Amino acid sequence: MKNLLNIGNSVSFFFIFLLIFSVIAIFSFDNNRTTSYLNPIDVPKIEFNNFTIYQINNENLLTKLQAKNAKQFDKFEEFNDVVLERLNNNIIDKIITSNAIKKEDAIFFNNGVNNFRDGYDLHTKSGVYYIDSNILDGNGDFYIKGNFQDIKGEDIYYDANKGIITAKNINAKLKVENTNKGKK
Repeated sequence: MKNLLNIGNSVSFFFIFLLIFSVIAIFSFDNNRTTSYLNPIDVPKIEFNNFTIYQINNENLLTKLQAKNAKQFDKFEEFNDVVLERLNNNIIDKIITSNAIKKEDAIFFNNGVNNFRDGYDLHTKSGVYYIDSNILDGNGDFYIKGNFQDIKGEDIYYDANKGIITAKNINAKLKVENTNKGKK
């Protein structure tokens, strides 16, 4: 009979322990913690890795895009480690950046961008490149380096079609050859 009571007590103790453990477990979770949920906009529709895309017409290669990673979402596209080369007015325009986000006809650069065009290297900390109008609107510090110049400043606006550059706080060093050396 004593063995039967000990067995009954052991079973009772087990269920009491289980009840206490359950109550402690329920109340030990943080009630203020919100559970994360996945927003459908955060899920890419398609993703590419280590790729090159070419756009050609009957005569020329118009665009060459190389990237390590690209994701297409419903409202934008995201690119990482990008090299974009475009033929525009018989001049090759090359854009290099670590990260770019394309929305409609604009490409946003938040981690800096280099634009190589016609012998110039233009770099800006961040900016927006408008594809259709071929305009780079930079924010923050920039520089332009070329064969005869070294220009620095802030907030550059570069219209490649019109050849117009405006900026704030421009500091330029121009290398000018003296053409009057041989003349007397």
